[in-house]
Amino acid sequence: MNPYSVNIKLFPNNLSFPEHISPSSMTFAAVFVIMLVVSIDVVHAGGTCENKIFDKMIDKIVAMQNKDDNTGRDRPAFTASLTTSEPTITGKVPIKFNNVVLNRRGGYDPSTGYFTVPHTGLYHISATIMSRNGATFHASLDKNGQDIVLMYGTKINGGNESTNIVLELTKGDKVCVKHYISGSEVIHGYGYCYFSGYYISK
Repeated sequence: MNPYSVNIKLFPNNLSFPEHISPSSMTFAAVFVIMLVVSIDVVHAGGTCENKIFDKMIDKIVAMQNKDDNTGRDRPAFTASLTTSEPTITGKVPIKFNNVVLNRRGGYDPSTGYFTVPHTGLYHISATIMSRNGATFHASLDKNGQDIVLMYGTKINGGNESTNIVLELTKGDKVCVKHYISGSEVIHGYGYCYFSGYYISK
């Protein structure tokens, strides 16, 4: 005799979703609806079959959600530091953080200093700048030519400032740390300054 029985009721085959719902949303919604409408009647000591069915459905949902959210090795992320000695920056130009530590999805370009967003969503962006030789250094976190946050290295050797913000970015947006004034200033190199960011979620 079969020690358990499973009765499953699914929604109609002709059920359709509105056109404005994205394929990934439809996939997640479909699985979620299945969990709500599936009726499982298990007759088995300890309920092990029911637990296994439920666990497998949860695993599938988590896997699909992780894929949709670009988690794991597909998550865009980068970190780059400035290792040149004491570069002089002239004009309102991007600072080229030359030492690339991490560059998943290849969004950061050390030859330009720009991070080009590979995937639309929320991003955490951070940066640190440091002044040199008792002089000031002015910088900004720039998105598509717009100053988002200003940074200022004070008139002491090693005066530094950091910023950590969350931005909603669209694929193709360009983010950089930019020298903020039109004149010339010296920034501290040797790995003390960095630019970093990573994808959070949709």
